Amino acid sequence: MAMNLSMISNYVKAKWSKGLNEKKVDVTTKDIRLLSCFGNGDDIPVCPALRPSERKMGKFFCGECGCGDKATTWLNGDESDYTKLDHPFLSCPKKMPGFSDYSSEERKNNRKTTIENILGEEVLSNKDLIKPEKKPESEPEKKKGGCPSCKVKSQVRQEIIEKLKEEGIEPNTKDVTFNSRFRELFYSDERIKKISEEEAKGKKGCSSCERKAKLREEVMEELKDSGLEGQELNTKVTRIVQERIREEQKKNLS
Repeated sequence: MAMNLSMISNYVKAKWSKGLNEKKVDVTTKDIRLLSCFGNGDDIPVCPALRPSERKMGKFFCGECGCGDKATTWLNGDESDYTKLDHPFLSCPKKMPGFSDYSSEERKNNRKTTIENILGEEVLSNKDLIKPEKKPESEPEKKKGGCPSCKVKSQVRQEIIEKLKEEGIEPNTKDVTFNSRFRELFYSDERIKKISEEEAKGKKGCSSCERKAKLREEVMEELKDSGLEGQELNTKVTRIVQERIREEQKKNLS
């Protein structure tokens, strides 16, 4: 099943809520999700959307959300595993209890009603348990107005785009002229040079900045015997880092 824009959005939100440290949802919320998906073997049958994995015996995945059959989307596992149900933010096609888009108004069968009756009003009214919302990893940064480096980069990008429009070059990442001119202006900007110098020295920022800094270290190590140095080396490292970040983003959506 192909993923539509809504599915992709929910998938990305789930990945963001997981964070770099693989934060897991509250144990009680996960138990509610397990009940919604697998039932209780008695008066609540398994969800009709549940599908057995063809890749590994004993694993199950959702056949309606469009995420497919793979290790990262399996719903069950050992305590040491990070299953799909461990994501703090998680959407459910049937909007069942325990999921971030839970809705008591959407009842197409008695199964949801039975689960709600078992959980009781006290649990259903606890939004942190029954309808966990996505909690951004960078909450402290938001209170301070965001990551300073990211804000500067965003401002520089916008200024360059406006400048290129004045030059008659419309924003188009597939246009060689636009890409070439944009990179020229972006990496020659004194503010960006300063940030690059700080990142090269190991200064940490938000999770995105830290990931880029780690990638830079890896690429620098790979190119240590290339004979490149100075601005030529920095330009190549930056290009490779950008390519790998784009590859990671595509992989997360595949």
